[in-house]
Amino acid sequence: MKHTVKLFVKYILSGISLGCTSFVIMCLSFYVGGGEEFLREVFEDFGRQSAGAMLVGIACGGTAVIYQFERFSVMVKTIIHFCVGMGVFYPVALSLGWIPFYPDRIGYTVLQFLASCCIFMVIWFGFYLFNRNEAKRINERLREMEREDKCL
Repeated sequence: MKHTVKLFVKYILSGISLGCTSFVIMCLSFYVGGGEEFLREVFEDFGRQSAGAMLVGIACGGTAVIYQFERFSVMVKTIIHFCVGMGVFYPVALSLGWIPFYPDRIGYTVLQFLASCCIFMVIWFGFYLFNRNEAKRINERLREMEREDKCL
């Protein structure tokens, strides 16, 4: 239990870090790209914008702890992670103006939601590939150590 709590706190802090880093990168890209209008809105409401970025980071990073449990299949874990992540991201993004909402253009809103889902999946897949490669590297190193022990 103690290990699980420590792991969960680690994931939450990593999520906050990822949320803040993404927020800064987004702001820098608008700064470089000439998005003064967007940046003005962000800085006028900086506290809420920052808190929103951290909340999304917590939702996406904190729920990643589910991959540590053997109880569920990878598909169920992914669905839970996706639903919690998008369930927090999309309302936060709409309420903070990260994604515009046009009630009279529901097709646009659906398209924005699908684009957000695709971005989430691309990010998830990147982390999946990274972790899979790390596991391969660690397993290879363990095999090497095992071979070295047999030679001695």
